[in-house]
This record gives sequence, structure tokens and C-alpha cells, in this order.
Amino acid sequence: MPDLLITDARVVRFRSRPALARLRAVDEGTPPPLAGRTEPVDLRLRGGVVVEVGRGLGRDGAQVLDAAGCFVIPGLWDAHAHLDLEAARAGRLDTTSTRSAEEALEIVARALREASAGAPATVQGFGHRLSAWPRVPTTAELDAVTGDVPTVLISGDVHSGWVNSAALRMLGLPGASPTDPGAPMREDPWFALLDRLDEIPGTRELREAGYRRVLERAVADGITGVVDMSWAPDPGDWPRRLRVMAAEAPLCSPRIRSAVYREAMEVRVGQGLRTGDALPGSPLGADGRPLATQGPLKVIADGSMGTASAHMHDPYPTALGLEHPHGVANISRQELTELMSRARSVGLETAIHAIGDAAVDDVAAAFVASGAVGRLEHAQLLPADAGLPGGALSRLVDHGVELSVQPAHLIDDWAVVGRVWPGLEGRTYAFADMLRAGALLHLGSDAPVAPLDPWLAMSAAVGRRTPDGGVWSSGQRLSVEEALAASVDGAGPVAVGSPGDLALLERDPLALDAEELAGLRPVATVVAGAVHRP
Repeated sequence: MPDLLITDARVVRFRSRPALARLRAVDEGTPPPLAGRTEPVDLRLRGGVVVEVGRGLGRDGAQVLDAAGCFVIPGLWDAHAHLDLEAARAGRLDTTSTRSAEEALEIVARALREASAGAPATVQGFGHRLSAWPRVPTTAELDAVTGDVPTVLISGDVHSGWVNSAALRMLGLPGASPTDPGAPMREDPWFALLDRLDEIPGTRELREAGYRRVLERAVADGITGVVDMSWAPDPGDWPRRLRVMAAEAPLCSPRIRSAVYREAMEVRVGQGLRTGDALPGSPLGADGRPLATQGPLKVIADGSMGTASAHMHDPYPTALGLEHPHGVANISRQELTELMSRARSVGLETAIHAIGDAAVDDVAAAFVASGAVGRLEHAQLLPADAGLPGGALSRLVDHGVELSVQPAHLIDDWAVVGRVWPGLEGRTYAFADMLRAGALLHLGSDAPVAPLDPWLAMSAAVGRRTPDGGVWSSGQRLSVEEALAASVDGAGPVAVGSPGDLALLERDPLALDAEELAGLRPVATVVAGAVHRP
């Protein structure tokens, strides 16, 4: 393909993540902004790489994109999303705003009443949070509204599901009885059911119909890559999906790094796949590089705050009436260490979900003992010793483990964290403390738990504004520069040798405040050699 020549573009200058972390380590405040403005230059892209930067570059048969003075940044990455659930979300009932089981039941009942051609085959919903409801509901309550219509309501943190008896019977699982009314399923038993959801009629179609919208919207927002944490036992899933969509109509897709879970890890190992390898049959972008590659081994070490199942050192408040007062450890420290050692030996990086402070301690110990490389995912509650020498955070940093965090969660969690983790708000989403310890951050969404929107993630990290107009732990704010540096997959400012995935912006993001940042959108995105204009 011909070169792509981007003319009259202003390169946004920002410091590297290590440099910003060093500045944080010596100063309690946010690093001072960089001074000066860059003059417009031309950029030549060839084979997915920036090969030349300068004024008045010759066209030499290149495709030309006139930036007209716009600002250019590396393409954005969402470091943690569940694209299967995000693709299906638009076709599911929205239970996000519900404050009780009764409100969710009314949404379900209304959907059943409004069904146009008789009773629907199934009812599915997404978005509620058990920790925000005053009580835990029962299967019997859901049965009373839904009858024989299989119904699955997925929590907003995806760590629990409220499932009726008809759906359980369809999957060959025990249903509720008058003497055992049941309750929402949580953690591993729920994940086992979630992985079988395609057995409920219409689920696969619901999801597959939504992928194009999700991918094209992501590119329109400047996202050029996503680490997809979906359950995908078959490494050919994404290559097939991308080929089918491209055959139906022209497709502009971000790059996909497809994670693998422990149950399917040996399938990938048997095919010789290591992190970074092209998935078998992956289509190539216009730049000749594969669109779908092998991602990390994903392990869910504990539960979540929203389901009050994150693994904690101190017990949850007794008022929550939890079966497991300290939350749930989905895998023991020893088993996790063994699994991560295996991943290291076969060339897989690791992405370990840890939300509670006890889980963060377990994961830090497992990284050190196994020698594995990769990321700790979420780190929503840092241990009390996190900032001390020898503490969990310093051990992670010393071992080279990076932290993948989702700032937009704090927008939803602000009203619940005091009820679930009273007195621990200062250690929650402690982004500045992470940087002061030398941690390298990656921002993501955990979509559909939060919107697949990198600008919202950056804005939340910078402003930490809550829906009531307050600010959650202002000392934990990131600067815009820090948030941007954590959103580009470790890339630096665009220069010769940089990846050719780019976003063009009318405004300099480093000159914006948090509110302005949330509304910023590219005028063009370059990904895999193709130019997309919203």
C-alpha cells in the first residue's frame, strides 16, 4: 500500500510514564505541565510505523491526510474491556439505575408486558449492583414475575447474576424450590453459568449483532487497540468474527489482544501461541500487521466491591449479612503462583484481577514467587502497607508489574464504597499513591462495567468528580499528562519509529481540564493503515 502522509500536524509532547512516576516520587503534587507549543510538521507512515517527521515532506505518491493544524497523539488503548458483554449490552434491559430488587422487577415486568409478539423467548438485563440494594433478592421473586420465560439479570460488575428457575432448568441446573428460594449466583458458580449463556436461545445473536457498533464507535473515539478480557476458548473466534464483518461491509476495527483464561490456556499453548503472536487466521490491516493477537492469561483472584465479594483483610460490615465476611478468594495463593509459573514458562504474560486488599497482597506474592510478568488488574483497594518499603505495592513495582486501572468506576462506586468499605475510602482508587510508589499505569474501562470511553476514563482520573458534585480524594488526582501517558499502551510522543496508529484532535488535550477532556473526540483516527473519520 502507498505511504500515508499526514501534513500540518502538531505533535503533543508528554513525558513518559517512568519519568512522570519519578516526578511524583519527589513531589506530593501533580507534575508541572510542559512548557511551550509544537510547530506543525508532516508525518510519513509506512508499514504501520512513522518513518519520517519534518516540514514540507514530499508526497512521493503517498495518500495525504491534511491535519490542518490538529494535534496528534498515539492511538489510545483500552487496557481492560469485555467486548462480548459490551456487544450484547445494547440488546439487554438496562438495570443500572435500580436502587432495589423491586425496581429491577418492574423493569422486567414492563418488558414482558410490552413484548409485541407474545411472550419473548428470553429476558436478559445488565447493570444493577447488589451492594447498592438494601437487601438480597430471591429466585422466587424473579420467578413470580417471569414465569416460564428464561431470565438472566447480570450485575453491573459482572460478578453475580440473578437467574430465574426457567433459565436454570434450560441449562440443566437445579432450580429454586419453595423451601430454598435461592439467591443471585456469585463468583465461580456464576462465572460457570455466564460462560454457558450462549445455550440460551438468542444470546449469541444478541452479542454478534453488536460487535460492529462497538468496534466502529471505539475507533471513532480514538481507540486503536483493546485488551479483550472476554472468555474465548477458541483462539480462532476473533479472526473469524473480523473476517465475517469485513465480508459483510467495510470494517474499521481497533487491534484486539485476546486474553485467555486458565481453563483454555493449554489450547493456546498447544498451538504454540505466546503473548503478542498473531492469532491463527487473523486478518491483516492495510499496514500488513495482524489485527488479532494473543493477549495475557487472565485470572480472577477475588470478587468485586459491587457484589461485596472482594477479598479483604478486615471483615465487611455485619449489616451486609454476607456468607463470606472477608469476601471470596477465587484461587489460593499457592495455586495462583503455580499457574503464573506455568504461564511464564510458555511465554504468556499474566493479567491478574485483584480488587480487595488481601487479594492485592496475594497477587503481589504470586508475581514475586513465580517470576511472571504482566499486570495487576483493578487494584481498587490498596493494602495499608502499600506505600511502605516491602509492602505489596513496592513489591509489585520492584518486580516490574504494571497496574491496569479503571478510573470511571469511581463515578459509580462513590455512593457505595462507604457502606461496603467504611473508613477505607482514602485507599480506594489511589492512583497518585500508585505513581508515587513508581507504578506504571494503564487506563481502561472494564466495559461494559463502565463505558468504553477513554476520554471518560481520563476525565475521571483527572477530576475524580462524583455525581453529587464533590471530589473523591483530591490528592489522588492524576494530571492530564499522566492520564494521557497511561492511555497509549506505553507509547511516547509521536516520533520516528512510533507505531502508526494515531488520533488527530482539534484541541491540545494537555491544555484541557477534566470536564473538557471528557468531551474531546478525534477528527480522525489512523489504525492499521486505514484512516477513519467520524
